[in-house]
Amino acid sequence: MTEIGALLADPSCRLLTLTGPGGIGKTRLAMEIASRHQTFFPGGIFWVSLTRLSHINDLLPAIAEATPFCFQQKSRSPREQFFAYLREKHAQQILLVLDNMEHLLEGVDLIADLLAATTSWKILATSREVLNLQEEWVRPITGLTYPAAHAEDAAEEYSAVQVFVERARRIRRDFVLADDEKGVRDICRLVEGMPLALELAAGWLGTLRPADIAQEIQRNLDLLATRTHNWPERHRNMRSVFASSWQLLSETDREVFQKLSVFRDGWTREAAESVAGASLSTLARLIDQSLVRRNAVGRYEVHELLRQYGAEHLEAAGQTEAVQQRYLAYYLKLLAQCEHNIKAHHQDAALDIIAADFENVRHAWHLAVRQKQVVALGGALESLHLVAHAGRAHDIVPLFQEAVEQFPPFPDVEQRAILHRLQARLIRLIVLDNLRIERPLRAEIDDCLAAARARQDQAEIGFCLMVSGLVARWEADETPPDADSRAGRLFQESAAVYEALGDPFYQAEVLSLQAATTAQEEVQVSQALLTQSLELRREIEDRHGIAWITLSLTDVMLAQLDYVACERYAREGLALMREMDNTKGMLHALFDLAELMLFKGELEEARALAEEMRDLADKTNDLNSKMFSEGVLALLLCVRDEAYLEGATLARKQQMLAQEPFYGDRHELSAHWGQAIADCGLGQYAAARRSYPECLGRRSDPGPATICLALEAAALTHEEMWEAAIELLGLAFHQPGWASGWLHHWPLIARLCNDLRGKLDEETYRASWERGAGQDLETTIRSILGQVDEAPRKKTNQMLLEPLSGRELEVLGLIARGMSNQAIARRLVLSVNTVKVHTRNIYGKLGVSSRTQALAQATRFKLL
Repeated sequence: MTEIGALLADPSCRLLTLTGPGGIGKTRLAMEIASRHQTFFPGGIFWVSLTRLSHINDLLPAIAEATPFCFQQKSRSPREQFFAYLREKHAQQILLVLDNMEHLLEGVDLIADLLAATTSWKILATSREVLNLQEEWVRPITGLTYPAAHAEDAAEEYSAVQVFVERARRIRRDFVLADDEKGVRDICRLVEGMPLALELAAGWLGTLRPADIAQEIQRNLDLLATRTHNWPERHRNMRSVFASSWQLLSETDREVFQKLSVFRDGWTREAAESVAGASLSTLARLIDQSLVRRNAVGRYEVHELLRQYGAEHLEAAGQTEAVQQRYLAYYLKLLAQCEHNIKAHHQDAALDIIAADFENVRHAWHLAVRQKQVVALGGALESLHLVAHAGRAHDIVPLFQEAVEQFPPFPDVEQRAILHRLQARLIRLIVLDNLRIERPLRAEIDDCLAAARARQDQAEIGFCLMVSGLVARWEADETPPDADSRAGRLFQESAAVYEALGDPFYQAEVLSLQAATTAQEEVQVSQALLTQSLELRREIEDRHGIAWITLSLTDVMLAQLDYVACERYAREGLALMREMDNTKGMLHALFDLAELMLFKGELEEARALAEEMRDLADKTNDLNSKMFSEGVLALLLCVRDEAYLEGATLARKQQMLAQEPFYGDRHELSAHWGQAIADCGLGQYAAARRSYPECLGRRSDPGPATICLALEAAALTHEEMWEAAIELLGLAFHQPGWASGWLHHWPLIARLCNDLRGKLDEETYRASWERGAGQDLETTIRSILGQVDEAPRKKTNQMLLEPLSGRELEVLGLIARGMSNQAIARRLVLSVNTVKVHTRNIYGKLGVSSRTQALAQATRFKLL
């Protein structure tokens, strides 16, 4: 341990592999090393157990799951997301422990890439084989110290003897080393101090004396030495222990144990009985013999090396295929049985069952795909699809891809139907999570829909219509202008199908999608659709659906500027997401609530919420959420503490986290507020003014508008335009308390008001204040943005046969900035379809047919 600790402290040692045979104690040693050297790694020590994995594709998700990182439903691939996280954390002193790497050696390139992407991360690996990487340092691990054949020193001085005695006293409380010291010495020597072998040997003390155990090991050791010369020396002893244990098992126990080798990452009593025919008494005997263990939550487990040994006997007995058939049938049936409960009433319990057995589910799926068991997959795929939708898409999308890509076109009608169902659900997950997976989605879903119609499968018709609508929404910015309205029609048709079928789960889902495609100006229609969806979800107790619809209503209320209702829904949504421990939902709700409390003037609560959001985003590497939270915190630093330099530093830091340009989404606005207020506090008024467009969403939204009003008032005061400054302050403070409460906590504003009172007499001050309070917010904000005095542009616009409207001129200006229709929609808070209508109108009025022509014509007419 001292030697390994020194190696880990060496800056040039980035990858250290502990090698040795299975059962030698590599895992236990690595655990102890990690626990004793935490001070070396202030960034954390992350343990990755790889024994349950069977494919190298599972290596990256396993590493990611062990770290605070979690995959986000973004357009980047899981690998891109994780390596972005590594670049963010590259300088932190972190130890990643990869336990039992030997069966995933084909995936070592990922380890090399991980080391290349970081500067201060170290990897401690355990493996029966070296990884053969250039960066690798190797430390072979042998057994515990044990007495030589004719040693005369005290047996208690050897660690192998100490371990055996400790295990022995668990089996026989009256065990005394002196009663059979020679037998114990022989056992320790024959197994070369291998910890697992010692434990297995001690397990037989209920039946045999130490001398007898040593004799059995010796007999089988001789046998292996003569028949299997190509086994490594250390493995001969290990197999001797296993062979000894195997010979002493009853025939029934042997048969059960070898069948248990099919399980991955543990199993339940019911699974053992169904798959391996294991009775409770058989499991108890196997536990007593140290071949099986029962963990704290009641699941049964077996050491990986023992599992492999049992698998060899299963194969030798010619039973592997038959047991695998029972295994995959059990777990795929388990998925099918969970489907109803995932959709209604017992959702959390069903999801917990699948989560606990996910490695078995994954392995069963792989087996079924490999064996082309299409019908078996048919009953399971809907549950797995719903589990993906509940947050495990990064695990399940590869399983669906594997099946779709490996299955040939089936002549059998039932098999073809299952393959189409699988394709439709894969497409839904790709679109909902915005995954960067190249597939002809439109052609595939059209094919699935046509096949469902041919079968007259109403449930699948409804599903394919829903997915077709999602694809239409996804394509909306690249396809003809009617794509968005086409999505709405498809959703409406799908909802009608599900209503006729009496399927409230998917009817509620489609209603929420309809709400999302409703034009922004029809926000009350969207609210009605979401309310109907919420009622359906409550009827069936779809807790995940209830939580997300609640947050959707939060956004709808915000769009209607109903901050009071918005706060109520945000608090409800946050409570629900916390109950379910749903990170993505918690981040969404935390931001909404933090922003509401900020404008309301509840600054302490706003800070607590923003800090919680930042910490959660940091743990899960959600860069956007981290950016939004730090934007709020930067504002609070400036407003509450007037720490303008610190606030500006934080604002610049969080803006560097931006993954994409900002187009005016309400969440993204927060990224600019702190910087703007910091600039104002530091007297950099020109910089503050430049940020006004990025600080505003709807110009009639009082919350962000009060920020611009306050900043402009400060700038005008600096320019000695005192009455204009007072008017803006009067308008800002005239806004509802839920939008202007924060102004009462900014000392700069209080000083500003006092300074202005000193510049003017009380009557002039009061008249200016009241005059400002009576102004129209929208008009005033447009004036601040320089969008009111447009006489020259209006003159040339009027020369057109059909002048452009104000909104069309606005859209034209954004087109000139190179924004896509989707970006313009986000900036102006419109639907993409509405933007396309405005664009067509612009083309018609200018007599052109493309963006390029429109910009050229607009320049000629001096409209830009």
